[in-house]
Amino acid sequence: MTRRFPGLSLLQTLLRLGVLSVLVVACAASAGWAASADQELKLVIVLTRHGVRSPLQTNQILGKYAAEPWPQWNVPPGILTAHGRQEMVMMGSYYRERYVAEGLLSGAGVADAAEVYFHSDSDERTKESALALASGLLPGAPAPELHARPKGADDPLYRFVKVHPDLPDRALAIAALNGRIGNDPAAFLQAHRADFALLEQVLCGPSGTPPSSKIALLNLPAKVQAGAIDHTVGFEGPLHVGMQIVDALQLEYAEGLPMDQVGWGRMSSAQLTQLLHLHALYFNLTQATFYPAQVQASGLAQHYLATLEQAASGHAVPGALGTGAQKLVVVMGHDTNIINLGGLLGLDWRLPGTAENPVLPGGALVLELRQRKADGACFVRVSYIGQTLEQIRNLTPLSAQTPPGIAPIFIPRCSTAAPGFDAPLEKFEALLRRVIDPKFVPSDPL
Repeated sequence: MTRRFPGLSLLQTLLRLGVLSVLVVACAASAGWAASADQELKLVIVLTRHGVRSPLQTNQILGKYAAEPWPQWNVPPGILTAHGRQEMVMMGSYYRERYVAEGLLSGAGVADAAEVYFHSDSDERTKESALALASGLLPGAPAPELHARPKGADDPLYRFVKVHPDLPDRALAIAALNGRIGNDPAAFLQAHRADFALLEQVLCGPSGTPPSSKIALLNLPAKVQAGAIDHTVGFEGPLHVGMQIVDALQLEYAEGLPMDQVGWGRMSSAQLTQLLHLHALYFNLTQATFYPAQVQASGLAQHYLATLEQAASGHAVPGALGTGAQKLVVVMGHDTNIINLGGLLGLDWRLPGTAENPVLPGGALVLELRQRKADGACFVRVSYIGQTLEQIRNLTPLSAQTPPGIAPIFIPRCSTAAPGFDAPLEKFEALLRRVIDPKFVPSDPL
């Protein structure tokens, strides 16, 4: 009979007894996660989006385009939900299982806490997501030290443009985006008319025709313009509004609302996947175009470079995320941060049931620094790891046997043909140095 400790769950009890760590390693080894005999995992950096939140736009704003009222959320706009918090706990538990099997962590939450560094944007949804992930990653340990600015204080690591609005060349950003769409946003959007037609059918019914009191998306003027608030460049018109609406529909589905409340019962999961192309298109153009990405991600890339140099050399490096003794770095940010870094480095990824380069709630760009034992050479692997929409909706337990979606990423000009698209560290560091613009690296301390 298993002894239970007062106030502890069965999971925590097993951890105290040292049983679960053995089970984790055994199960993960059977799935191919066991520590490799010919290499050492030295460092992992997880750049992750927060969990499921309520839409950023109010129902009043979104209601301009829909024939019927939007569902009411039980939290204010932009706030992490209880469902989203549980999703992040599950992601933390998955990372724990994965990296205990790889030998990076021991599985003892209290002991491992000293080896994990947490950095978060200052928003409620990012801070709470970081703490939720930590509770799954480090069971039994106290809440970790969370490196984050006070609520309401913008962090340039995540929102460089908002903190330094005068540094980007807005005209260059607009030109860079226009150069990708033939300098004609209206004509460009016609190529995606079928997606907009489907969205109008979800919003307004089978006819796709809005009532006279509502606004048809494609009747909005399309324009590329300087970005607002924390963006370098943006769209005005159908694509921007369409992205906001699709984001709200995706969140309804991910939150687990009954299907008769998801898109008013007029949208299947397959149709949501189709609509996600509009969401991905907006982010690809406004956030992954190289110049906007360089403005917004140079600071994060510079910290990556310092952190990799510190882990590889064993010596403290200014600007590194965490200390040399910390092996797992969690950076809790937003979809924009993931797309910005991906655009800066030329990365692409895909998961089943999503559009290109998905940035699902709780999904992450994961960088692993490994070292071959034979010659001491270090190399980098990058992947996108995130629950599928179905897993988020159903809060599917994650494990080596039922993992989240995992997409290994080929790094242009760096990766080899190895199974994990291994990139020699010196090549990856050279890429970072080449794409970072020092003008856009915050001087503010972490």
